[in-house]
Amino acid sequence: MRVTPANRSRPVRLVSRWDAAVGETGTASQHGETGTTGQHNQHNQHNRTAQPASIAPPPLPPKPEIGSTVNSPQTAALPLAGARARTVVGFLVFCELASGFTQGFTPPLLKDIAAHLAVSDADITWFLTVQSLSAAVCVPLLSKLGDLFGHRRLLRIAVVAVLVGTIVTALVPSYPIALIGRVLVGALSVWLPLEIALVHTRISGDSARRAIGLLVTFLTGGAILGTFAAGGIALISPSLSLTLLAPSVLVLIAAFVVFRLVPESPARTATKVDYVGFAGIAVFMVAALIGLRGAGDTGLFAPAVVVPLLIAAAVFVGWVLWELRSPAPAVDVRLVASRRVGPVYLAGLCFGMVMFGGQAQIATFMGSSPGREGYGFEATAGTISLVIGTITILATVGAALFSVLSARIGIRTVLLVGAFLSAAGNFLVLPLHGSFGGYLIASVVQGLGYGLLLGALPARLAELAPAGSTGIAAGIYNSLRTLGGALASAVFAAMLGAALVPGAEFAGIGGYISIWVFCGAAFVVCFVALLLVPRETAAERAAAADPPAAH
Repeated sequence: MRVTPANRSRPVRLVSRWDAAVGETGTASQHGETGTTGQHNQHNQHNRTAQPASIAPPPLPPKPEIGSTVNSPQTAALPLAGARARTVVGFLVFCELASGFTQGFTPPLLKDIAAHLAVSDADITWFLTVQSLSAAVCVPLLSKLGDLFGHRRLLRIAVVAVLVGTIVTALVPSYPIALIGRVLVGALSVWLPLEIALVHTRISGDSARRAIGLLVTFLTGGAILGTFAAGGIALISPSLSLTLLAPSVLVLIAAFVVFRLVPESPARTATKVDYVGFAGIAVFMVAALIGLRGAGDTGLFAPAVVVPLLIAAAVFVGWVLWELRSPAPAVDVRLVASRRVGPVYLAGLCFGMVMFGGQAQIATFMGSSPGREGYGFEATAGTISLVIGTITILATVGAALFSVLSARIGIRTVLLVGAFLSAAGNFLVLPLHGSFGGYLIASVVQGLGYGLLLGALPARLAELAPAGSTGIAAGIYNSLRTLGGALASAVFAAMLGAALVPGAEFAGIGGYISIWVFCGAAFVVCFVALLLVPRETAAERAAAADPPAAH
């Protein structure tokens, strides 16, 4: 075949090391094509072996529009992942273990860190707040840049940022510099979206679901491990600086893994970056989080709350109008609001409200005294940790099991079961909150439901998102969960404030009942939203099941 001027200008796609090991080199389904995938794959394989290296392949099909074929049928078109792919997933799993460990390690040590930095308890709350604000900016920006320039490249940047941040936090006893370190640690939150995108560019179907389930499982498991390790290491460590270096060790190993052992996602064409759109996301998220976090201390109508929330609302409206007109938007607003993935985002928002916004109320309710407040169990910190830990452990189990259940009953059914259990667990608290055993039963039901949603929601979203947009799709999902948690924290604080007993500093039981009803109702909305998630077709269900050879 003679090289003509027409085909000489076409881009040549280089085969990566992972491609060579696994045998996957960009099939039709990764670009949104449908049809007789088996025949198309055979044709592609013939072309790969028959064409000389100097002959450019046909140009890539155009990016799919909203509602077109997306990631979920990839299993039918991609060859099975081999041992190399499974090994790489194992490396990414370790990264999530390090991420969870780092996130769970710091909160138990906040009191000691405040004394170490010579600041008040009020000042040290910014230690975690600036990390959350940094995450609000990092997640959408880095996940989108990963889609454009390579997910491993951006994951490397995020890992190095976290490594520097943890070392600075441990070794520099200066409050302002420590806060800068926490800003760098905020990049932890983008690890998971980038890893999900790396998984979905190479494996799919049931293999991808199992991989995502493992990532989420080790993230939550790492958080539990980090929480317990913080206390144990602090007991034997000669100084707080050495104690705080413990997460750096795992992050350093994660950096080696990402730089040396994880291959890049397929080559991507970098388009124009919508810097205005990213700036709009950053301003909106920071203003909204500042306003919502302040609402718990000063009330919803304080100027320090109202002003940031008004700024966030104005920026959001302007941002949406900009994105709708942008030829290369930071976030495809039409896609986010579409019938296909919109219900998953709404479900993620509701889930984040309860999962991340309701933990403080668990502690305050259980720690209350029946003799003084008229409710609660006068629980110690250890007992409270037991209940929260039970929910977290069961959530970890649910995240690990969702892929197994999905292979049998379908991922949409797993999502519905998770939302149902979550709603039932929160509503069960209403009749069972009078006894510790009843409260624990309700917590067990909640934990199982949370776990199924924790694993299945990002997995289904990755399948429904258009090829080439998996990173930003997962990033927006993470941001919505964070925003939902902050929103619920403000709402719950307002509910308890409105239920204060006259002449006392504690809320009546009515405030907690309102919270439990709110949480149950949030999962009812989540359930209804998930009813709108597209069903898996018979072909997709068959494609998601790995043949025996995959194992």
